Amino acid sequence: MRETYPNLYVPLNRAARIDVFIWLVLLSFFTLRINAAESLPQKNVTLEESEQLAFKNHPNVQLANEEVSVTKSKKDEAARALWPAINLKAEETRGEANRDLGTPEFKEQSYGVQLSQPLIQGGKLYRTLQQAEANWESSKAKRDKAERDVLYNVREAYWQMVRSREAIQIYKRALTDLEAERRGGERLFQRNVIDKETYLMIGSQYHQASLAIESAEAEREAALWRWTIALGLSTPPDYEPAANYEFNRSTISLDQCLLIAQANNPDLRIQKNSAEASLFGYKAQKGNYWPRLGVNGFYGKSGGAYENEEFKLTEDWQIGVNVSQYFALNTLSVSGFQQKTSPKIGQSTRTESKTGTANLGLLDGFKTKSEIKDSAYAYHQAKTQFEQSQLEILADVREAYANWKKGLTQLSFAENEVEWKKTEYRISRVKTSHRTLPISERAKLRNELALAEAALVAARSNYQILQAALAKVVGVPNLFAQK
Repeated sequence: MRETYPNLYVPLNRAARIDVFIWLVLLSFFTLRINAAESLPQKNVTLEESEQLAFKNHPNVQLANEEVSVTKSKKDEAARALWPAINLKAEETRGEANRDLGTPEFKEQSYGVQLSQPLIQGGKLYRTLQQAEANWESSKAKRDKAERDVLYNVREAYWQMVRSREAIQIYKRALTDLEAERRGGERLFQRNVIDKETYLMIGSQYHQASLAIESAEAEREAALWRWTIALGLSTPPDYEPAANYEFNRSTISLDQCLLIAQANNPDLRIQKNSAEASLFGYKAQKGNYWPRLGVNGFYGKSGGAYENEEFKLTEDWQIGVNVSQYFALNTLSVSGFQQKTSPKIGQSTRTESKTGTANLGLLDGFKTKSEIKDSAYAYHQAKTQFEQSQLEILADVREAYANWKKGLTQLSFAENEVEWKKTEYRISRVKTSHRTLPISERAKLRNELALAEAALVAARSNYQILQAALAKVVGVPNLFAQK
């Protein structure tokens, strides 16, 4: 027996069907609008805005700022070591009474100021401060380098994004024109006006334009991720670069670039400051060969008494002097100490004493000599690296300058090429209208015009990138800024 099911289909009248259709259309419309709003960028950002976003987000810039803060603290610490170390001291002791043993309660107090000051250290403290200042300047140069690297990466990615987007638009315009050529060629082929070879050549040009779009879209996808990384982000942003090809074509000589680089290139400044820091470190270690003199002292009041005695605070002071001298891998130290203290519990008179001490350390200077040699080697190494870096960076300036000049030549060539291809394509349209030129040749010239326009976009973007590269190696980010 066949099993039957209830009929779930309920036919709608015409008015109901119209209402459903309208709701479906509206729902589809709003869905498309929402998807479009989510997929399209909210705004376009300028190059300057992109640079500020990168400075805010990029971890390398944040780490460089943190390093500057650390070296600034070390510089302040070295400056503080030049001044006396002062400590305020307060001490109080209370003793509980033990009635079984007959011990009464007692109280002791001591207040005062303790001071120590290294008067003579063979210039070690001052050289240490100079070394810390050089390290601070080196960290600031590292921060500038990090910022310039970020700037260049942003500018490179920015113009690569602009180039890929403009190329897609150029190829799409060409594809639209070639689609019309293909449809027209198909009609002419069906009427036997043109042969099959001409028709296939038109189709070939159409497919070339289509493939060019696919290639440009793939390049754009890669450029998008380079742009994302350059901004210091982990996911692509919802904004894109704004195309602005206005740039400064003002000339600058190679000699000017070399002079500017010697004063502003951050890598050179890093090496120079590192060499200076190593030199001051070497001089600070050599200070161990010279006499060292330090003083320390205390001044205050103290006193103590049992519960049945009068509690009274009296003056306390002490002073000490220490002198040491390195000679022939040995160290001689002489110190003197004098103090006067108030009576303690159970005492009735003040205590005053003087102490003199001499100490000879036999063959304890090997470590000192080794440290001096090590600091001398570090200085010579840093100096050699600075000199080598100077030669390499100046060579980089020359190479970047040559590439920039070459990019300017390529830009002029691409501009002339576009004008030539535009003229050729206009002439071909006239000739094909008079049937003196095959329409396949016109389609070919349309593709060549698109390629020339894309090459011009690439040349413009490349020129901007080469400008940024020269500005980076010179060390002045706004070297080619608009006046």
